[in-house]
Amino acid sequence: MTVGVVYITLCAQLNTTSQQTRIWRYFVAMDEIEYERRISDLNGWAESVRAELASLITDRPASVIYHYTDLAGLIGIISSGRVWATHTGKLNDASENRHGYEFVADHVRANLPEPSRPIFEKALSVLRSVDTYVACYSTQSDLLSQWRNYAVGRVGYSLGFETTRMATGDGSMPLLEAVIYRDDIARSVIDQLLGRIDAYFVRQSFGEVEVGYVSGMLQAQLNIIACILKHPKFEEESEYRQIYQPSSSALVLNTEFRQGRFGLTPFVRIGFLEKDRLPLKTITIGPCQDPETESNALKMFLSSNGYAHVEVLTSEIPLRM
Repeated sequence: MTVGVVYITLCAQLNTTSQQTRIWRYFVAMDEIEYERRISDLNGWAESVRAELASLITDRPASVIYHYTDLAGLIGIISSGRVWATHTGKLNDASENRHGYEFVADHVRANLPEPSRPIFEKALSVLRSVDTYVACYSTQSDLLSQWRNYAVGRVGYSLGFETTRMATGDGSMPLLEAVIYRDDIARSVIDQLLGRIDAYFVRQSFGEVEVGYVSGMLQAQLNIIACILKHPKFEEESEYRQIYQPSSSALVLNTEFRQGRFGLTPFVRIGFLEKDRLPLKTITIGPCQDPETESNALKMFLSSNGYAHVEVLTSEIPLRM
């Protein structure tokens, strides 16, 4: 155990150059089949951890979730077959972003486990530096607060997506998670992650492959948890988030920019397994002057883009918002 603690501590304190050198030498000495076996074992372990966390967040996953947008967003999404995910630094409410990161950091620091303390401390040190993009959804298709956020003075739309068809072909696999509004659930999720990581290093034999993999997985999971924590006052939104953490190379190649409510806004386009096709089930038109005319125009637009099967609905909320 003492050797393991010292080993983890040294790995956590290595600078980038020396760490790369050591990992390279380790890989050269390792048989490729052995490396693949260990990565496969780690993938299975990580998937079991993610499944446990997801079950703590919600035991009744939504079958359809709704992405609210304005006309420009609708045209862009339908035409490209991709959903736009916005950089977390440019979300509508900056305070909600801070809330998640502060909650995670405070709770982890108050409950740091041994022998993996150095890895957790390192993960916290880079928590807010990871470029993360989020596409936001709701389980509600016709929500007044969302129309106010996305469609004041103009027509808005909520696009209904079937969650079972929202898997992506991207190697980074944007994760779809329900937002957490209760502190007790958030603490349970973080504690479960802390316990599983710590138990791994207590019970498993490990080397640089395992330490590097688990460290990266921990950083990603803490960042995801921070991204899905929101203040209880937002619970009416009943939100889901699709979270994308691209690699540095993917970030350079795929990041685009648009004009947003808070200035220049970085975003990425998330595609699905059906290439250039959206898992669309319905579109609800927000409160407007002439719902019938808007409905007919939308049906024409959908048909011209190969989505004639999508059901078009209109809001039941009166126009005056």
